[in-house]
Amino acid sequence: MSAAGTPEPWRVRGACPGVAAPMATGDGYLLRVRHPIGGLSAAAARVLAATARRLGNGELELTLRGNLQLRGVAAADLDAARAALAPTGLVDAQAEREARRNVLAAPAPDLDPAAVDVLPLASAVTAAILDEPALQDLPAKVGVVVDGGGDASLRGVPADLRLDPVCASGGTRFRLAAGGTAAAATPLGEVPAERAPAAVVRTLRAFLEQRAALDPPPGRLRDALGMPGAQALRLPGADAEATGAVVDAGSPVRAGDCLGAPAGGVWVGAAFAFGVIDAARLEALATWLEGFGGGLRVTPWRALLLTGVPPEAAAELQRRLAQMGAVTDPADRRLGADACAGQPGCAAAWIPARTEAAALVECMPALVASGMRLHVSACEKRCAVPEQGVVDVTARADGHALALRLPDGQAREWTGLTPAQVRARVAALERAFVRQRNSGEELQAMLERIGPAAWIEAAQAANHEEEERDGN
Repeated sequence: MSAAGTPEPWRVRGACPGVAAPMATGDGYLLRVRHPIGGLSAAAARVLAATARRLGNGELELTLRGNLQLRGVAAADLDAARAALAPTGLVDAQAEREARRNVLAAPAPDLDPAAVDVLPLASAVTAAILDEPALQDLPAKVGVVVDGGGDASLRGVPADLRLDPVCASGGTRFRLAAGGTAAAATPLGEVPAERAPAAVVRTLRAFLEQRAALDPPPGRLRDALGMPGAQALRLPGADAEATGAVVDAGSPVRAGDCLGAPAGGVWVGAAFAFGVIDAARLEALATWLEGFGGGLRVTPWRALLLTGVPPEAAAELQRRLAQMGAVTDPADRRLGADACAGQPGCAAAWIPARTEAAALVECMPALVASGMRLHVSACEKRCAVPEQGVVDVTARADGHALALRLPDGQAREWTGLTPAQVRARVAALERAFVRQRNSGEELQAMLERIGPAAWIEAAQAANHEEEERDGN
């Protein structure tokens, strides 16, 4: 606690830092650059890398919301960092405007022939939100997704509000929906592209009016859907049952789906363990891309799509990426692990979260290959933890908590564990999955066949076997 009895900023869950409003952490200040719609030019990437190297901790972080973060900036260097970043056009001078610039666009719909190019629409939605005075009090965590389908679709990325292209005769229209992924969100209506920005603003205004009328107010749109006044969130005259089918609403895209060069060579994809890329290496990569007029598209999978590279240079680019430690193999286990900054970067952290996550993910190769994720949180804020489909480890003052959060929403939690006990239980879940599944069966199919309880019971038995073996 601070001297005034209020929590230090790094202990406040829900804090949403920026460049205009940086946040104090354990290693200095954190500056978050909001999602760059349409990506970064190579020159802008060089500026970000040079600023992180000169004034920060020498690294950049790619977040699960498509943002970029610089850490470790000293208080005395904040003005210099802001001045260095200003020419990129990626930052706001006013913290209030910056806090509302939370529109995540599909990373490369202009390059993908299977996608609808929504970059102009995403920019228009952002401008409409920023220019609407009535939205000044919009909670900083409320975000909008604008998807275009295709190979780098955001259909599996949850959002407070989302626009997804729908199949319609006579041109593309967009379904406005709230509170989830493309498959799970609640439809609010359907609009043509030219009316979509106004529709987003109208719904967000209705949400703020609903918040003002309720005590306690809903924090997010997903909460508002089941509360009084939710009908006002729908577009006038909208029939939720009559909305068209979302284009390309297949399985969620994973980081591994975007790695390498897809057919047609429109990009080369690379991910980074825990979303961290060394600033010096990014600077060198950006300088190399600049020679081709290329750029970088930022994704919510903690991966970059590198564009503008001639086909004959793609192999050289992938070699450079491998040299700098990028993840280029879709089967790489590191793609299944997420962790917060942890020690020493965060003052609230009990553990070095990324070190623990790197070890734990090695205990669950079959689960990772089947789509299960690992997330390690160094404190109870549990920053950026997925709600479902995750092995969720949280460090607490009284020991580690291990939660198994299944895709269907069911959960099981064990508390008061040592790190060794966490590893043993994760390994037991892995062994039980391998023993219980049929040949080639995915986790979800196995759970539908035998039920979550049977898997957890088998894991308990496997863990007990291991404890008895160790005891002997």
